[in-house]
Amino acid sequence: MLPVLALLIGSSLTPAAPPDGEAQRPKPTIAVNPIEQWIEVKVLVLNFDPLIADEGGKRLHEVCEWNDPRELAKSYISDVLNGSGGFIRYKIVEWRDVNAYPVKADGFVYTEESYLACWRAGKGWHDPDGLDYPKMIEDYDVGRLRSNGEIDELWLFGAPYFGYWEAAMAGPGAFYINGGVYEDVQTSRAFAIMGFNYERGVAEMLHDLSHRTEATMSRIYGGWEADKLVHNWARFAANYEQSNGEAAVGSCHYPPNAESGYDYANERDVLSSAKDWLNYPNLTGFKTKVSRETWGGPDYHRNYMVWWFRHLPSAVGWNSDRRLNNWWRYVFDFNAYDERGREKRGPARTGSL
Repeated sequence: MLPVLALLIGSSLTPAAPPDGEAQRPKPTIAVNPIEQWIEVKVLVLNFDPLIADEGGKRLHEVCEWNDPRELAKSYISDVLNGSGGFIRYKIVEWRDVNAYPVKADGFVYTEESYLACWRAGKGWHDPDGLDYPKMIEDYDVGRLRSNGEIDELWLFGAPYFGYWEAAMAGPGAFYINGGVYEDVQTSRAFAIMGFNYERGVAEMLHDLSHRTEATMSRIYGGWEADKLVHNWARFAANYEQSNGEAAVGSCHYPPNAESGYDYANERDVLSSAKDWLNYPNLTGFKTKVSRETWGGPDYHRNYMVWWFRHLPSAVGWNSDRRLNNWWRYVFDFNAYDERGREKRGPARTGSL
């Protein structure tokens, strides 16, 4: 999910809408079609990583021996660039290390002592856990930055129990992308908010984006049930276990050969149409065997996520089902399309998404 938008480089920002009746049928593509301009996504990062006085002023992630959020961001940007075939190009325009604990929806705020006491004991965490997103957006002036076109997307880094959604959305026209929906915040256009936990790794960051993609495409196609392959998104996400023995690229939790959720390292082979999806929309029904070796290890989770994104359709033009052939646009350029994937009508658009 989050996000908000992306900035397109070039004068033509969206493909022409299909004519009534039969849609345009573009040539097949395997990588990002060079006819389409890539998307730059300008990111503000709020890294809630307070300094710990009793530990000589070290950051929380250092005291708890968690991952460096800057290294996580660097690797995530690289993996999304790779997974999108170069189409999605994140650019961090501002990074703020926030020396504070985020404010919960009920007003609660951890102190250094109370947070570390819960962490060391492994219990006692505040409930309810959720972050006050509207307050955070107001306190850090995010809405104005979005309205001015200075940013497209917000990333939150933080520790366990900071109360982040994996992917949320704020602003007019915001919709569900696997987290909270905050339509009433003061800003001109909707934007995604990605919640990243520096206790975890890049695989989980990609996992968040995969769920955002699932939620977006489910909305575009009017719903999604893994065992009912009634539209192209459901056919793309098919997996052997949940889709009556029909495997394609799989879903976030279920690779095409999975026997249960999160089963990224399963050795079994199944016949899958995943390779055929590289030629979308000109599918032939071609199938090959896939297993964990198809995406490779040792980090099967992370490698599956990158492999999954590489297969997300990215061709130019419109499909006969009246949706774009490039699904990345729905995930990032969502302000330009309605809930069924049709281009919104209105004033001519500028470069800011």
